[in-house]
Amino acid sequence: MRFAEDYQTVLSEVMTGFEGFDLVVNDDIQTGNSSYIAKHRHEYLRTLQDVDTFFGGARDKDIFEIGAFFGVVSIALARLGYRVTASDVPEYMGLEAQQTRFSSERVAVHQMNLSDYLLDLPDDSVDCVIMTEVLEHLNFNPLPLFKEINRVLRPGGLFYVSLPNGAQIRNRVQAALGRPIGLDIQDFFKQLDAQHELIANGHWREYTMQEVHALVTPLGFAPKRAYYFGLGECETSRAPRKVLGRLFYRAFPAFKENQTNLFVKTDRTALHFDIPGTVHPTMRQL
Repeated sequence: MRFAEDYQTVLSEVMTGFEGFDLVVNDDIQTGNSSYIAKHRHEYLRTLQDVDTFFGGARDKDIFEIGAFFGVVSIALARLGYRVTASDVPEYMGLEAQQTRFSSERVAVHQMNLSDYLLDLPDDSVDCVIMTEVLEHLNFNPLPLFKEINRVLRPGGLFYVSLPNGAQIRNRVQAALGRPIGLDIQDFFKQLDAQHELIANGHWREYTMQEVHALVTPLGFAPKRAYYFGLGECETSRAPRKVLGRLFYRAFPAFKENQTNLFVKTDRTALHFDIPGTVHPTMRQL
């Protein structure tokens, strides 16, 4: 996958601002640093290019990013000229360093826990909702959240969803060997251990592309584009193993590690959900 020079330039400038930065919640919780950002550069580039291409360079748009984490994508889109709101859990978005950075980049900050479901946004108020590498971390039924995303998107708006490919070759091998796919059992214990206090646990559930479409399309969305994506195809190494890997994934793209899905809001969903107490403590209908 080739990336335009404009996106590479703006992303490099944004990433430079994170050099040496650690996302530290407290003395016990250090969730990521600039090496994490470097590792995910190809995914940031993919999102920038996909979103900007979708809008055809018309950047007078409102974008809401769910699970912004460091905020690399949100800041890069803001520098391209979009009006951006970055959303994530209060533990990340409430940090003074994050607040200062977003403010200086003219990115609005929105704090929320996705398990609350409700998005504090008016109906038909944004042109794009981005949710990259988030769905696999959710340990609750995501359908009410998707309904809320449908509500806040304007007609014709973009719902951009990327996440690990549940059918990637690594998962197939793990399953064949009887090993866990996604969350390691030990992480169940860590989440309930005060010594660890995991904020965003591992991958509770990884989905195939067909499953993602089965979740999203009944809620007023139509698929615009979907493709498999991986780091290997962005590399230029001529090492035999790398070359063979690229040839393999070119022939069998459904084995790649990532999937990217672009959905367009076609209408306001008419589905209504009855929500039991086992799913949400107070909400009974949505």
